[in-house]
Formats: sequence, C-alpha cells, structure tokens
Amino acid sequence: MPVHDVTPSVEPEAAPAQDPGPAQRARAAEGNGIQRLIQSAGRLLARVPARWRLPLATFLACQAIFLFWWAAFFPALMSYDSAAYVLQVTAGPWVNNYSVLYDVFVWLSLHVTGGLAALALAQTVAMSASFGYTVIAFRRIGVPGRWTAIVAVIAAALPPTGTFFIFIWKDVPFVICLYLVVPTVAHLVSLREQPGWRHDRRVGRLIAALGLEVLGVMLFRLNGFLIVGVAAVVLLIVLPGIRLRLTAAIVAAAFVAFLLNFFVYPAAGIQKTPAWEAYSIQYADIAVAYAQRPASFTTADLQTMAQAAPLATWKATANCYDSDWTTRILDSSARSQPLSGQLNALWVRILKRSPDLVVGARICRGSIAWSVFAGPPSVAANTTTDPTSIDPGLWGLAYRPAMRDNPYRNAMRTQPLSATLNKAALFLRSLSNTPQLDWLLWRAPFWCYLSYLAVWLYARRRRNWGLLALGAVVVGQQLGVLVDVPDQLFRYMAGPIVIGIMLVPLLFARNQPAPDAEQR
Repeated sequence: MPVHDVTPSVEPEAAPAQDPGPAQRARAAEGNGIQRLIQSAGRLLARVPARWRLPLATFLACQAIFLFWWAAFFPALMSYDSAAYVLQVTAGPWVNNYSVLYDVFVWLSLHVTGGLAALALAQTVAMSASFGYTVIAFRRIGVPGRWTAIVAVIAAALPPTGTFFIFIWKDVPFVICLYLVVPTVAHLVSLREQPGWRHDRRVGRLIAALGLEVLGVMLFRLNGFLIVGVAAVVLLIVLPGIRLRLTAAIVAAAFVAFLLNFFVYPAAGIQKTPAWEAYSIQYADIAVAYAQRPASFTTADLQTMAQAAPLATWKATANCYDSDWTTRILDSSARSQPLSGQLNALWVRILKRSPDLVVGARICRGSIAWSVFAGPPSVAANTTTDPTSIDPGLWGLAYRPAMRDNPYRNAMRTQPLSATLNKAALFLRSLSNTPQLDWLLWRAPFWCYLSYLAVWLYARRRRNWGLLALGAVVVGQQLGVLVDVPDQLFRYMAGPIVIGIMLVPLLFARNQPAPDAEQR
C-alpha cells in the first residue's frame, strides 16, 4: 500500500512588520489630521440649515485661502504707511493725515497682542464674511449662489486681491466698507419686490447698515466723502420709495464724520495734516502748468515759487502721472512749509486763468481710475503694485530715534510661518506682475466698465432698474479718485476690482424666479 505523507503543512511565517521611520509617521499623522479636519468640517456643515451651508462654505473656503497668504507673509504685508502708523501710535504725535480710526485699530493690536498679525487676520475674517453675505444677498436677487461662491474664491485666490487684505493699511477696511455696500444694496433691492416692503423692519435695518458702511468709507479715507457723495446721488435716483430714509442715513454718517474730524479729533490732541501734504496735489498741478505754459505766470507767481524751490526744480518735477515727484522736493525744502498759503492761492489763480491745465493734469493723474492700460513707464505712468516684504530699514523710518528704541520694532519684520508657503506666494505674486496682465489684475478700469455692463444688462433682463444701484459705489470710486489721486497706486482702486469680479455672474444669470418665502 502506498504510504501517504500526513505531515501537516506549515504556513511560512510572516516577516515582522517594519517600524516606519519618524518622517513616515509624521506624514501619516498629518494625513490623518487633515482627514479628521475635513470630516469635522463636513459634520459641521451637515448640522447647518440648508440655506446657510453655501454661504458658510464660501466663508470657510475664502478664509482658508486668506490664511495661506497670511501665513506666507506673516505677520502681515506692510509699506511706509504701515510703519508710520506704528510710529504715530507709539511715539506720537497722532496726526489725522491717515485715518485716526485705523490708527486706533493698530494701537489695539499692538497693545493687546504685541504685534500686527492679529489685525491682518481680522481683516481677512471680515472680508471672508463679506463674501459669505454676498452669496445670501445675490441669491435673493436671482443670482445662483454657487456662481457667487466661485467668483468669491477666485477673488480671494488672485495674488493682487488676495494679498491686499493682509496689508496693514487704512485702505483695507476702506475697501471692505465700500464692498459691503454692494450686497447690502442687493438685499435692500430684493425686499422692494415684496408687497408692503416700505414697512418691513428689515428695510430700516439695511438702511442703517448702509449708513454705517458709508461712515466707514469716510473715516478710513480722507477723500471718502467724494465717493459717498457721488454714490448717494445714484442711489437716490434709482431707489424711489426710501429716498428720505436713505438721505437721513447718509447725512447722519456725513455729520458724524464731520464732527469727528473737526471737533473730536482736535479736542483729543490729534494734529491736523501738514499743509505740504494736504495741498501736495495742488503743488503738482502748479508744476505741470508751469512746464506747459510758463508765459502765463506773472513775476509775482514766479517769485512765490522760487521762494519754495528753484524754478528749474519745479519744471523738472512736472509729471502729471505722479504728484510725488513735486511733493518730495517741497517736503525736503524747509522754505516751502511757511509758503503753503501763498502756494495754494497761486493754484487758485492758475485754476481761474488756465482751468484746462489743472483739469488736464487731474485727468492724467487719475488715469488709474479710467484708463484700462497704463501709460509710458518713463514718466512713472505704470501701475504701482504693493511690496511683498517689509523693508529692513522701514523705508527710512527705522533710523529715527523714536523707531530705533520702539518696543514694537520687531513686530515689523517678515517672518513667514512656512518657507515653502512663502516661496509659493512669492512665485504667484511675481507671476501676477507679468506686464501683459497688468490691465486685468492690477488696474481697475476694465472691471469698472464690466461692472456697468453687467449691472445694466441684468437690470434690463429683470426689468428692475433698482438693480442699477449695485454700481453706485463703483461710479463713486471712479469719479472720486479721478478728482483727487496722487499717483498710479493699485490700492486706490482695489475696491472696484473686487466688486467687478463679484458682479461677473450677473452677466450670465438668467431671469431667475424670486426665492420663495421659506428661502427668504
């Protein structure tokens, strides 16, 4: 008989698992952490009512993108103005040449947190919340919420607009207030379609919010009253039925701004803007007029100018695109300060006898507001973008005794939270500075004209001319800057760029039915 092998088979012993290295364990833990964060965010959104999910998701997505910019350029992006704010609020004296309200924010951030990162972070949170509110407001006038959410993410991700909101600049809260007027007006217009809307309490609350927003516009920038004045005219024309309440809110905001600037600030010891700075644009007008038409100047005119600076200097600095060419010369001349009254009177005489020269200089200088493409770089007509690092010398301010011994000097150093993020952010900013993209990413006129087209077409399709009010602040900003702007700075027209991007969905939105009562 055959003998069968009955020896039990033995499974080969498994090789002992290799212990992953520290780097592998770290990557696995990081991956698990991100996965848990995503799962937590999903559970959070699941508990939110359906109508609030997209606005909340928009807020979170935009805030995540802003956190990338913030971490890459930690603690914030800064300029000469930023260092001047710190110098004012720590060493004094306080001056109203910037924004006293924003100086207060800088002071609070320094004294509460010891630095400026918290202020930059708060600015991004405010803008992300504004984007989330826009989804709600635009949905009420028939714009699909997902479209608004997409363009909001794009606005936060674009290097010019994304990095703008982490700057320590009065222009940032100014733009946020200016921008908020658009969704507030959209919300207000949506209520006008309901029966008995004049007696709706929400109308009163929205008008009050509008008043606070225009108050912020006037307090964060000295020429904000020009923008508010133009925008108010447009709003009162296209929004009948609430004109009295709108007028009351805007007049009240203007009165508060007037009261603060002319009574409260001086009583608190805050100094007025130096004359050379307050009239710097007028001085530049004088230089341009002298270079173009010297024969129109009398002997007395020339004597006044020569007392402030040599006539050859006036002529050499005559650049209608950039008033700083003239301002820097006069600022460095100790003789110009006592002559401010005489120089201002000279400007008035030039305006009377040669208005074309002054108006032409203002149109040339305001090209940042109306010209889609920049002018010749040789005469400083190119768009001036924002710095991506903090100058170690703080643009000359670091050498002042008050700054050398300042306890908050270290708060103004670029210390990115991640070198990798910093390299990525610098690459994106460098890419955005490609000259061929200047008209699209850094200049606002294209977006202004696109905004007018989008708003007009949408109002026509909806047969609701009250929607034209969405472009009111864009008109105000464009004309306000055209009247009073020193040079070709991106930040002077950052607001219309963000607004223009957010209004793009109006070009493609169909005549959607009004939301039902539950959605409202």
